[in-house]
Amino acid sequence: MLDFATNAARSVLGQIGVVEHRVEHLTAVEDKLHEAVGALHRTSASLDRHVEAVEALGDSLPALTAAVTHLCEQLTAVLEMAAPVEAAEREVEGGLRRLLHLGRRRHGANTALPPAGPAR
Repeated sequence: MLDFATNAARSVLGQIGVVEHRVEHLTAVEDKLHEAVGALHRTSASLDRHVEAVEALGDSLPALTAAVTHLCEQLTAVLEMAAPVEAAEREVEGGLRRLLHLGRRRHGANTALPPAGPAR
């Protein structure tokens, strides 16, 4: 009868060991699940901040579009004002080239380089 009690006690102790091992394993799994849930919460908060940033960007687009349109209008006006100045510059440049070209023709002999002197 003592053997029966000893065997029963051993069996119960063995089962307790198995249960302990399973509980430890479940505790580790539970810890990992808590970490995963925490990571999901942080990811969700980060996504919320990204959505807010994208919404703010979307809200600012009409103002940016208006500013770029206004800038294009101003640049068009500046180019229209610069066109006569550019034409006058080309006219003056052409006149200076003709003047310098005629001057070189008339004084062609004077524009030649003097002969090199003896080397010292």
